[in-house]
Amino acid sequence: MTALLAGTTAGCGVIHASAASTDGNSPGSAASAPASAPPPQPEALATAKVPSAVAKPAALKPSSSVSDAPAATTGSGSSPQDYAGSLVLDEAGSALASWNETASYCPTTSGMLANGTVGTDSSGDVTLTTPGKAGSCVALISPGAYSSDVIEADVYFPALPGKPDTIANWVGVWLTDGPAWPEDGELDAAEVEPVNAQSAVTWHSGTRADLFSASSSGFAPVQLPADSANLTPGWHVVDIVYTKGFFAVYYDGQEYSSYTSSNIPGSPLNLYFTMGDTPATASIEQSIGGAPINSDSSPATLSVKYLKIWSYR
Repeated sequence: MTALLAGTTAGCGVIHASAASTDGNSPGSAASAPASAPPPQPEALATAKVPSAVAKPAALKPSSSVSDAPAATTGSGSSPQDYAGSLVLDEAGSALASWNETASYCPTTSGMLANGTVGTDSSGDVTLTTPGKAGSCVALISPGAYSSDVIEADVYFPALPGKPDTIANWVGVWLTDGPAWPEDGELDAAEVEPVNAQSAVTWHSGTRADLFSASSSGFAPVQLPADSANLTPGWHVVDIVYTKGFFAVYYDGQEYSSYTSSNIPGSPLNLYFTMGDTPATASIEQSIGGAPINSDSSPATLSVKYLKIWSYR
């Protein structure tokens, strides 16, 4: 996730994750064994305010010929199901409660407090609730790691109290491999930025000494497209198409952003659902250009109704 916290990786970045399978190119690759070593310490990435204007990349459909240029499939009419093969996971949200890694994840991110809770509601949705203190944090991390797949989740993004059009807190739906970050990559499919309360799609890879970033937010050196309506408070279906050399992210069935690049190794990555109140510190405000606009002292709940994963066709 975009680096805004001093002393962290790209966003919620380096965290405890399960060991990945060794075949980074096989459809639906997954592993469930926990990592035998703790994740590396997070690392800061300098950021700046969102620029007033950014250039959009030229349109390009995914192909076997991998390009280093960002790519959008604008006007292609593609859908997540165009890429979906066999169904490998179909879970109700309540089944995800067993993923709870809040205590392992949150303390590894500077300024975050592991005081959020994971539960289920009467509808069978898994709930992630923060109590509303600066830095409050809650997280779910998949026990399996996936590559060459299509991931779909129905997610409820809470509204900031008194601001029904603003998503509360620093919410993320993303993929990464903590012990092998950033070499294996990090794909932030939905990241609600504290600086503007808008969701962004971001990719990180490379090495700690030479970190590569591309984002629809304007924070990264490479600009990704933003080709459909952004997220708002309420229920939204988030789809992630991810394979070696290509990813695409859809909000409610509409392609929001995509990228075709050799910077995407296709390594198996764990899936994360995270939410936190942005820490109220001088270093954070300096990083984002002011106080975070979507965190306050009120409790907030993120919910997931279901999760489905298909192999990449």
